[in-house]
Amino acid sequence: MERIAIAGNIEAPIYKLLLDKGFKISIESEHWVAKGEDFEAIADNIIELAGIIYLKENKGKNWKVGDDVIDNYVDFLKMNEK
Repeated sequence: MERIAIAGNIEAPIYKLLLDKGFKISIESEHWVAKGEDFEAIADNIIELAGIIYLKENKGKNWKVGDDVIDNYVDFLKMNEK
C-alpha cells in the first residue's frame, strides 16, 4: 500500500497540478486563491484549495449535502474524539 501524508513536499506537486488544470494561483490577504474560467476557490493553504477544487469537480454545483450526511459526519467526529 502506498501512503502520502501532509508534508511540505506535497505542496509543489499540488501547485503544478492546479496550474496544469488551468487555474491561476495567487495569495491574497493571506488566503490562497485559485481562479479558473468560471470558478474561484479560496482557502487557507494550497492543500485545502486542492480539496475544494476536487469537491467542485466531482459534485459540481450540487456539492452541498443533506442533514442526514451532516449528522453522520458529526457522529463520526464524536466517535473519533480523543
